[in-house]
Amino acid sequence: MKIFIDHREMRSRVADELVELGAEIEITTLEIGDYVVSDRVAFERKTVDDIFSTLLERRELFSQLTDLARSYRKPILIIEGEDMFFFSGRRINLKAIQGFLNTIALMRIPTLYTLNEVETAQVISMIALKEQSNKTRPFSLHGKRSHLSQIEMKEYIISSFPGIGQVASRNLLNHFGSVENVLTASQEELMKVERVGFNTAKKIREIAGGRYESE
Repeated sequence: MKIFIDHREMRSRVADELVELGAEIEITTLEIGDYVVSDRVAFERKTVDDIFSTLLERRELFSQLTDLARSYRKPILIIEGEDMFFFSGRRINLKAIQGFLNTIALMRIPTLYTLNEVETAQVISMIALKEQSNKTRPFSLHGKRSHLSQIEMKEYIISSFPGIGQVASRNLLNHFGSVENVLTASQEELMKVERVGFNTAKKIREIAGGRYESE
């Protein structure tokens, strides 16, 4: 069982759980999807936090799902987290949630719900095993993202740093105003931004300010 994983997904424990389940994983930069398990099946994984933040600006997720459906015959969206069912501590209009999910359904993309990273890995591995049981089926990566706006490209650049998700990326850009200002900010300044802790700020400084030495 081999699974291609986008490098940004290494912020989660899903990859480690897949290895525990016997998967051979390959970390790469996927233009389309977060996990690819066959020539026709790819997954986009979103946490509940991702979904709630996306309600404020839906275009990016819908663009990702459109690209996924265009590139793979069987695209799958995974929504991970308990709060999707209980909405605990959330100030959100339930009709907005329903309308959001209805739009995804109209895109004909199956949506699976998992409680945590362990369950997500189990779902991905089960489908990967089923898909790869036919060894004659070709297995390759394909598809390219649609053209990104300047705003989306800036968010993409910042979200590629370890520990930075979609929400933290936007928080950083809103706080500092530009990609350049984020990359030149001190560790102390970075830590003033919501969802950016000590370890994340330290990693940004190490990558942005550290000397490049090729092996």
